[in-house]
Amino acid sequence: MRATGRGGSNREKSGWKKVSEMAIIKKIIGGQSVGDKKKEELEKLRRENERLRGLLARAEEEKLALSEDALRTRTEWEAAFDAITDRVFVEDGEYSILRANAAVLRDFGSTAQNLLGKKCFRVFRERDEPCPGCPATQAIRTGKPAVGDMENRCLKGNYRIRAYPLVGRSGKVSEIVVEDIDETTKLEEDLRESEERFRRIVENASDGILAVDEGYRIELANKVASEVTGYPPDRLLGLDFHALFDEKNRAYLQDLFRRRDSQTNLRVCAELDIVTARGEKKETEICLTSVQDRRGATRAYAYLRDISPTKRIETELRKANDFLRNLIENSVDGIIAADLKGKIILFNKSAEKLLGYKSEEALDRIHISQLYPPGMAKKIMAQLRSPDYGGVGRLEPFQINLVNKEGELIPVNISAAILYENEKEIASFGIFTDLRDKLKMEAELREAQLQLLQSEKMASLGKLAAGVAHEINNPMGGILIFSRLLIEDLPPEDPRRRDLERICEETTRCKEIVKGLLEFARQTSHKMEPTDISRALAQGISLLENQALFHNIRIVKNLDPSLPPILANAGQLNQVFMNIILNAAEAMEGQGTITIRTAPGPERDTVIVEFEDTGSGIKEEYLTRIFEPFFTTKEVGKGTGLGLSMSYGIVQNHRGRIWVKSKEGEGSTFYIEFPIKGETEEAPS
Repeated sequence: MRATGRGGSNREKSGWKKVSEMAIIKKIIGGQSVGDKKKEELEKLRRENERLRGLLARAEEEKLALSEDALRTRTEWEAAFDAITDRVFVEDGEYSILRANAAVLRDFGSTAQNLLGKKCFRVFRERDEPCPGCPATQAIRTGKPAVGDMENRCLKGNYRIRAYPLVGRSGKVSEIVVEDIDETTKLEEDLRESEERFRRIVENASDGILAVDEGYRIELANKVASEVTGYPPDRLLGLDFHALFDEKNRAYLQDLFRRRDSQTNLRVCAELDIVTARGEKKETEICLTSVQDRRGATRAYAYLRDISPTKRIETELRKANDFLRNLIENSVDGIIAADLKGKIILFNKSAEKLLGYKSEEALDRIHISQLYPPGMAKKIMAQLRSPDYGGVGRLEPFQINLVNKEGELIPVNISAAILYENEKEIASFGIFTDLRDKLKMEAELREAQLQLLQSEKMASLGKLAAGVAHEINNPMGGILIFSRLLIEDLPPEDPRRRDLERICEETTRCKEIVKGLLEFARQTSHKMEPTDISRALAQGISLLENQALFHNIRIVKNLDPSLPPILANAGQLNQVFMNIILNAAEAMEGQGTITIRTAPGPERDTVIVEFEDTGSGIKEEYLTRIFEPFFTTKEVGKGTGLGLSMSYGIVQNHRGRIWVKSKEGEGSTFYIEFPIKGETEEAPS
């Protein structure tokens, strides 16, 4: 495209530049001798020339930007034009097609090259002259929009079009926009049919229907609404909606409309008394809804139902059932009834307490099968209909589980029956007795019996350990004495000395093990005396390191040798330490790392011992119970549940404290803290 505008073409700019430079050179050559004044004029002219060049370049950039904006605007306009779903094309005053959107090209199976510049009557109707009655012809003549029906062979039928004239600067029609409005016309017809259908539905509805505008004036009322209110239809239209109610209910409705959220549609049902045209009160059920139309105006719809006959029957029935309901509500057992579809129709207070549901919640949203484990509800109904479980329609008491609101299983005794009317099943009900307290007491009794048995076993084990220790201790002493006597009789270079020394070492180790057994069985003194906690730990660990359970366990000892002594009984402390270490080894299933540390407390008036393992950790719900007597997570027969409780008691007797930090799957760390100060005394047994 040829560049035009203030800047002219590049060739024109170049020519102007040359002419200007030549004029300047001629002026300089034709002048007087070159002096300082002439040099200043030359420099001034050169700067002026540079400024003019800059202005020309900027003008060129602005022209380019305007050209790009125009191109982008045209592209956006063409995209919007093609996005119109209706068929639209533009032609000039001579019926030549200038533009056509994608819908035209698609529906007529053509391309822009085949349409643009062609006469519309030739392209669409294969005629040599404008079509009779064409809206485009009328728009060209009158300069006003025109609408008409046209026939097109490609579309196989008639369709409606609208022509819009575009007036040019001369005041004459320069272009005509032709739009296919056939779909729009069909939509308008569908809307009219829909409105008529809506009116028929409203008129034949079994409830009274009122439409209320923003000013609370009734603008639509059906025949039933007229019958309920007693107002003729012509009097209802335009009547203030609030005039249908007494002062109390009017205030309620006004407050309801005033407090409603403008962003949320109103949906509420209530039983209100209306005041009829005769001034009589009538009990009605009224449901109110509000909606916003496209303009944002709010309209309300009221649905009226005369419930005065129903209310009378309900009152009589309520009186007849009050006594029975009181009996049911005050029953200590849960009583639940449901219809044949499983909808709950009765849910007493004891059932609320048993299952955690409120009565209203159960009646409105809970199906009877949700209260049982999967498949149990059907099984119970099958038993009720069978003669084998107490007779047809009856179910003798037996134990089952119910499912409460939290998904927990609740053990209960159930007895049930089917209700009949004219020998036809209409509902079923069950009476549920909570067995949790009873089963808990039975479990506690069994646990107490088991604990007593375990306690007796532990006592027997302690006596056995003490007896075995004493029996082993005497021969070990003899072996140790005679081995040392033999060593003394042998010269230093005798190779048998090494064997005898090995016998002495192993015998000494056996005596240490026996000593540990005696301490476990509490056969040693419990005297409290200053004790080096790190040394006591090292001795205790030495008894365990060579056992089979610790072959694949690495024990890391970070024991502070400079800790001050604490007042303690070393034997009891070893019992605590070995218990914790053995528990850690079992938690790691014989493989992992146990790290044992000793360090002064934060205030340096206590000593802290840490046992950290890489085992499976402790569940969160067990952390508060692990020090309870007889509490164990091991299988029956594999643990007594006394180890940690005994350790807890020993630590407390030493005026210390013990606690644990653990997370399931990430190991455990036991902490024991002992005070440094104290006096020598006997430790409690």
